[in-house]
Amino acid sequence: MKFKVSEDVDAPADITWSRFTDFSGIEAEATGRGADLSRVGNWTTASQGKGWRGSAKIRGRVRPVTSEISALNGPERCEITTTVGGMEAVYEMTFLELRDDMTRVQVTLDLSASTLSARLALQTLKLARGRVMQRLQGLLARQGNLAEDDYRRARA
Repeated sequence: MKFKVSEDVDAPADITWSRFTDFSGIEAEATGRGADLSRVGNWTTASQGKGWRGSAKIRGRVRPVTSEISALNGPERCEITTTVGGMEAVYEMTFLELRDDMTRVQVTLDLSASTLSARLALQTLKLARGRVMQRLQGLLARQGNLAEDDYRRARA
């Protein structure tokens, strides 16, 4: 099952890239939502192959989470592969520079299930597709607004 959203950000590609690939901020947001994540290998600089391990409460149960940066080609593309229970998610961000001061960010979330309980969860997501799309679009807009703020501060 694929979800695809995009947002035009009024900031250059390098500033947009740095905001969207701020993994410390992403970790903080996940922790704020109840996830317990830690970096595998205690890395400080993001690169392909680096990842996280932990757990998250999903549908009322605590489930194991493993995540890895599967592609990091800045400032064009970032891909993160995550396994939660029996479900695999591939989260891909692509950055297309429209002008010197505008970047289009496209996010694709591809979900697949390998267990029966994960297939049931996926069916539930299919029923709530509109709400999932709204949440993804909202996440993208928030990150885009932060990138625009960074750009305005850098210009001032």
